[in-house]
Amino acid sequence: MLVSMALTALTLLLSLALLARRLRSRRRHGAAEAAQRRIEPAALGLLDGDPLVSVDPELEPALAESLSRLAPMVTGNTRASIAEYFESSGAVDRAGLRLADPRGHVRAATAAQLGDMCSERSVLPLLQALHDRDADVRLAAARSLGRLRTKRAANPLLHSLVHRHVPSAVATGALLAIGAASLPGIRRLLAHSHASARADGVELLGLLGNPADSLLVTERLADDAAAVRSLACQALRRLGALDAKTAVEAALADSDPQVRQAAAEALGQVGDRHSSAGLIHAAQTDLPDVARSAAESLARLAPGLAGRIAASSNASPHLQRGALPAAAGA
Repeated sequence: MLVSMALTALTLLLSLALLARRLRSRRRHGAAEAAQRRIEPAALGLLDGDPLVSVDPELEPALAESLSRLAPMVTGNTRASIAEYFESSGAVDRAGLRLADPRGHVRAATAAQLGDMCSERSVLPLLQALHDRDADVRLAAARSLGRLRTKRAANPLLHSLVHRHVPSAVATGALLAIGAASLPGIRRLLAHSHASARADGVELLGLLGNPADSLLVTERLADDAAAVRSLACQALRRLGALDAKTAVEAALADSDPQVRQAAAEALGQVGDRHSSAGLIHAAQTDLPDVARSAAESLARLAPGLAGRIAASSNASPHLQRGALPAAAGA
């Protein structure tokens, strides 16, 4: 009976704690919405180039958030005006101090706000926040560094990506926002001792690089890790690396089916009619996903040949479904 009473009391306490947490969350949400309504006219005025009068420090986070929502309207000159306001008002410095707050959610919110302030002075505290003990703070810092598009963040973000201090998608998005300034560090990743880092490098180079990077990527087709070889095929397809055609054709015989499928897809972009023999073989004999990709690439490169083979009695179902319709529409 005592145990039952204790369990009942514990359940009640937990329920009350949960209710109190929800009430606090609702109050914070309501206060944030009210602040947004108050500050939005000033944010719109700043975007229009109007001089912004002094804002209560308590409303600075709301102003930063409003500007973030209106980000598509922010141009180079406007970004400079926003940065000038937040710097001259001391908002950037005050936010930097809040990154030392013992509460993780405050540090995370502050890291997000610093990215909206468009100030180069936000970079150093955000770089330090990449090493925060709280994962949400690191995530917010990475996103903000991407929004600031600062070259200084490229290598620290690559380090965070390799060591998985921030989610891969977040680090990748930030590096893509920074752009070509990230390329030297990305290229170095292709020779990293860890396969996961080489895979990150190959994928990013495919997204940010140019056809001149095809030699580096082609070398990864001989990587020990199948994931790296597969990503190398995808990267060569994005780069349009026509000089990699022979190496990608050879990857159709890779021991890993994902690599073979990636090679078949890549040949649709970097191959030519001379790639047909390997694609026909893959479409006729390989696993379903590989065969389908090979048939589609064959139809793209040699629609007439694909149509004739697909119409024959001994054509595989993948050729019939993949090559024949594409060839007919060519």
